Amino acid sequence: MNFKTLSSVIALGTLAAACATDSSAPVADVSVATPPPMAPPVVEEAPKTGLSNIQVVETDGPYSAWLVTEPSIPIVSVNMAWRGGETADPEGLTGATGLLVYMMNEGAGDLDSAAYATRMEELNMSFGCSSSDDWTSCSMSTLSENFEEAMEMVRMGLTETRFDEAPFERAIEETMVSLQRAETSPGTIAARALYSELYPEGHPYARYATPETVEAVTTDDLRAQRDAIMTQDSLLVTVVGDVTPERLSSVMEATFSGLPMESQVEPVSDLVMNAPIAEPIVRDLPQPQSLVYFVGPGLLRDDPDFFAAYVTNYILGGGGFSARLMDEIREERGLTYGIYTSLSLQEHLGRWTGSAQTMNERVGELIGRTQAEFYRLATEGPTEAELADAKSYLTGAYPLNFDSNSKIAGQMMGVRQDEMGLDYFETRNDMVNAVSIEDVRRIAAEYLMPENFSFIVVGEPQGLDMISEYYEDSLSPELEETTEE
Repeated sequence: MNFKTLSSVIALGTLAAACATDSSAPVADVSVATPPPMAPPVVEEAPKTGLSNIQVVETDGPYSAWLVTEPSIPIVSVNMAWRGGETADPEGLTGATGLLVYMMNEGAGDLDSAAYATRMEELNMSFGCSSSDDWTSCSMSTLSENFEEAMEMVRMGLTETRFDEAPFERAIEETMVSLQRAETSPGTIAARALYSELYPEGHPYARYATPETVEAVTTDDLRAQRDAIMTQDSLLVTVVGDVTPERLSSVMEATFSGLPMESQVEPVSDLVMNAPIAEPIVRDLPQPQSLVYFVGPGLLRDDPDFFAAYVTNYILGGGGFSARLMDEIREERGLTYGIYTSLSLQEHLGRWTGSAQTMNERVGELIGRTQAEFYRLATEGPTEAELADAKSYLTGAYPLNFDSNSKIAGQMMGVRQDEMGLDYFETRNDMVNAVSIEDVRRIAAEYLMPENFSFIVVGEPQGLDMISEYYEDSLSPELEETTEE
């Protein structure tokens, strides 16, 4: 369940809602639905990829699956996603989708919450759902020998959700506690400042759950939200493991054919942030350190310059101790334990973001010297060594995303959601390696000038009137000579 009010990081927060169940409760019989006879599935073989051979398994419905068959490990991992998430919450009911995904494994059909959990244990399966601004997702993993029975549990969860009173009240209570804690979370406070100061008024991305909107949600609202989002026409499926295309096709028909046909999710418009704010946006919070968050315009995932920006971000602040900001702000200045940047991507908004924490009395210095590093990269570009190191890491570390069935299924789902195409895994590293030093210079000059960024500070910051002096000091030739000595 993903409520923006619960963010522990600035972009979006995640509430991991888990509950203990009584495994000694009686278990009802679960009969596996027998699908009707079908014609052999249509299987399209994709180009060879860096991870394996992906097959596209079509069905009689409007949905299909990307499948990687891996018979050497007797486990099957399934990812499901539907376009439409928390931005689809009805007016006045923000938080409904978060509550919905909480309830998806809290009982279905004849099984109450405890019996459902017990049956999952018997099948050695995991099943859970989550939500983000733009997507509602579920995942399942089980032994290959239990695949049909486990997917029957998924079918029940998706179409026969019980929405019983006790787990629903627990979901409300846990959410209320989290919302209360979020009121003093620096990340949440900064996120709300971002929404109010830099997002156009009324855009769905600027909405967040409150106690009032959560308490207004009923189980009837959750049923309506499930049927509006979890439909056949918006369903994406990825599968990895010991399963054949024929077996998968049969199971998909049995699992998903009972979903509503057409999505009722209203489209969301692209968001263009308001003009950057020159002075830091301050939100008071009594604490010895301040959170400094900065945000500027970025790129959408399908932008032709995405990989150039991806490499640029690594050089600036995405590369840990290899990044410029970490080297200057932590190692040289001792202003923070860590400072990082990222390309924050949503379906309808691209942002260049970053954050750090520092002592209140050093906030002005951190901001000024961070702005100076933006300016250096924007006006001078990277060195050849920085570019080579970035490309070497970004291509060399990529295989680590594919060391389990669930990771592979997740990677394939991300590519499907972003509509990057079946050949993405084969061409991804080539696109990273194709980024030239001229590309990075161009992207840095376009996006990383300091005036493009707004700074949000949560805490009791000092020295904000000294930002420009620290900025100029960082760029002075005298300081560069001293540093070299």
